[in-house]
Amino acid sequence: MEIKYKNIYNSIKNKITTGVYKENEQIPDEMSLCKEYACSRMTVKKALDMLVQEGLVYRKRGQGSFVMLQGDIHHRLLLQESELAGLTRSMPGKTKSTVLEFRLMFADEKIAQCLKLNVNDPIYNILRLRFIENKPCILERTYMSVTLIPGITLDVLNHSIYNYIEQELCYKIASAQKTSRADISNSFDHKYLLLKEIEPVLEVEQIAYLDNGQPFEYSITRHRYDYFEFTTYSVRR
Repeated sequence: MEIKYKNIYNSIKNKITTGVYKENEQIPDEMSLCKEYACSRMTVKKALDMLVQEGLVYRKRGQGSFVMLQGDIHHRLLLQESELAGLTRSMPGKTKSTVLEFRLMFADEKIAQCLKLNVNDPIYNILRLRFIENKPCILERTYMSVTLIPGITLDVLNHSIYNYIEQELCYKIASAQKTSRADISNSFDHKYLLLKEIEPVLEVEQIAYLDNGQPFEYSITRHRYDYFEFTTYSVRR
């Protein structure tokens, strides 16, 4: 089965990257793929799981599997649900936020590309200081489309944006592309994260997606290096 599911994975991946299966297009269901590749449903499911984990495919409950928006598709990673729960729900300790900036602006080329918007579309520009057990841990700069995520207020920002998106707007948050890097701490980090000039930060750049493949959030978060560690999972192919 091992060689078979890898062959199926490679075949479907090739159809996605060459445009046979297009962005947001539904791919054949599991039973159809079983017939096409003359294999068991378990073998097909394992191949699809690999495609989901790599971020090439996303699933809609009760509807099937769909091709993810391209973007930087080869580096996109589907994270575990707990990693995408947002700080409020994912951290065991007491959390709170202080809003340092909250304003509307127009998307520049970089943000428009990340959020699949047009340049000069209206977006939120949000800067929050996140606390865990009353300790300042994260500086979080977030950009979201005003049209896609309407109604964000200071009250929402002081609690959980992800709760608001899922409970009030009834969207389903599904996956994210993350890039992590070490950086030299700057004056903002010294002031708000209480770091010394010689201490580094862990910076995480993220594009988060809804279950229809639409990016809804572009963020850059700067973490105290001594409070966090990041774990990733890889699959050998």
